Amino acid sequence: MSTFRKARLAAAVAVALAALAGCGESTTHAASSGGNGAPSATLPALRTKLASISLDECATQPAAQIYPDCARFVREVQNVVPAARAEAGQVAAPQALTKAADDVDGAVNRFTQDQCIPVGAPPGPAAACGPDLASMQEGLRALVAAVGQ
Repeated sequence: MSTFRKARLAAAVAVALAALAGCGESTTHAASSGGNGAPSATLPALRTKLASISLDECATQPAAQIYPDCARFVREVQNVVPAARAEAGQVAAPQALTKAADDVDGAVNRFTQDQCIPVGAPPGPAAACGPDLASMQEGLRALVAAVGQ
């Protein structure tokens, strides 16, 4: 798939997610708590968001090559982890979700500490940043699996 088509697909998914988020905010507060055993209305939106992030080239390309271009991807991954943790009670394997979220958090922290995408400076070394991003890619795949389809 060409980069242009990927960008158009990503834009379409982003618009759909924004629409879902806008609708979800006004209608799902009680349903998303999940504490009363009712299914969460936000779990489908989380699955959609994770599926979208998983299509990003930073999730699919060789980590040691792509990491300098992944600042946005890393932010998206980092931002989806709390939403995933909030849905842990709604999935078949909450322990797997928690472990995957922990793994993603750790990879994001290492990626940041290794200055893989510093502002106004060259990216960190591939020897450190490649494995950091590869770990994040692996954690994201585990998170997607734990949240389910």
